[in-house]
Amino acid sequence: MRWCMKFIVTGLCLNFSSLGASAVTLDEYMNLVLKKNQLLNSYEISIEASKEKQTAGDLSLSPTLTAGYSIATDKSEPIIVADKRTTTLSNIGLAKKFSSGTTVSLTADTSKNDYELPVTAGNTGFSRAGLGINLQQSLWKDFFGVGIRLRQDREVILNKFETYGFELQRRRTLIEAESDFWDYIVAQEDLKLKTANLERAKKLDSWTANRVYNGISDKSDLLQVRALTSLRELEFATVQDELKTREIKIKLNINLAESENMPELSANLKDTRTYIADMVQKKNIVKIESYLNLLDAELKQKLAEEVTDSQRPDLTLIGRYNTSSYNIDYAEAQKNISKTDRPITFAGLSFSWMFGSDAKSSQVSAAKKDALAAKYKAEQAQIASENAWKEHLRKYELTNKNVLTLEKIAQLQRDRAAAEREKFSKGRTITSNVVNAETDSAEADVNYLKAKSGLRKLEAATQLFISVVD
Repeated sequence: MRWCMKFIVTGLCLNFSSLGASAVTLDEYMNLVLKKNQLLNSYEISIEASKEKQTAGDLSLSPTLTAGYSIATDKSEPIIVADKRTTTLSNIGLAKKFSSGTTVSLTADTSKNDYELPVTAGNTGFSRAGLGINLQQSLWKDFFGVGIRLRQDREVILNKFETYGFELQRRRTLIEAESDFWDYIVAQEDLKLKTANLERAKKLDSWTANRVYNGISDKSDLLQVRALTSLRELEFATVQDELKTREIKIKLNINLAESENMPELSANLKDTRTYIADMVQKKNIVKIESYLNLLDAELKQKLAEEVTDSQRPDLTLIGRYNTSSYNIDYAEAQKNISKTDRPITFAGLSFSWMFGSDAKSSQVSAAKKDALAAKYKAEQAQIASENAWKEHLRKYELTNKNVLTLEKIAQLQRDRAAAEREKFSKGRTITSNVVNAETDSAEADVNYLKAKSGLRKLEAATQLFISVVD
């Protein structure tokens, strides 16, 4: 039995030591967030979908294959040629529209006409076959493909706009996840502080109780110390609850169920992240939000140009050339399908124009005004973005200095509290001085923790800025 208990205790010690050895660092935690957070995965998929939608926009330029086969029988009314006519038609074609606005189609078609007796002069039918090439070219609206290129440019900008929009959401999620990490670390450190504060308060309570019992201190001193102890107990319970709340958020970030074990997190609040150091080496730094405003302005400008082009009159050049083969024998007609001795040619212009109306002019005017409004918004956002980067750097430098100052204050307050406790043990100070020193020291430590955490969060928030290269 003793051997069994020894084995169990040894196993537990090994388990606890392995948990401590596998503490998750910030980088490891962020990798878990990237892999397991479903929200981040959705943004990645949305970015891929946006790229595919851009490619899909050129669907109208894809080659199109057509083919047909039909048999028609006509006995609706007797005619001099035949009492019953059977027509067999077959065709195949390939059409392609180019970015120049040119549409080219190649066709091959055959027809076979069979007549049922009685027929005139013994004619039992005839067959036809032909090859054709057709061209259409817009000369006004969509002039040599200008409309197609406008659409393509718009779709490129739209893809960029959507990509940066999803990227902004992705980065915000990562920043929030990193902030949750630091909040958890702060809560851990705060719990250690509150535990130590509570232990010191209990020792002070015990010490003062003995002094009151021995007639050295007044009962009011004991009540004051016990009020401090109760406050420390409340602070301890509050930070325990805070740590539990932070744990829930961490689990949510890495897609862990509430029942699953929380990984042990480890980090040094003094470790500087390289976000700002990496960014200051770059040029033309703007907030992603401001860059989205710029892309939105470009997008609406292209849309206004598209609307304007779509309202122009349409003048289309049309040209066709077909071979023609005619024979009583169907096989012979097919054999001579490519002969050019009896061609069919056609050339022409087609014109269409929508009469001016309030609806037509309003559509163009509205698109242009939307583009102008987006341009003004982008210009204003650009100015604000430049100031935002400068303000971000200024705030970071100030917070960095404040952290150093708060570190000194926290250390001084800890030394002061220790000195007051030493004086109190020798009966050279009053209880209120010890209580005030303990309270000031606890507040200074918390302020220092929050400032360090805030500095790390400011570094992470640098991800909201990008360098735009023209």
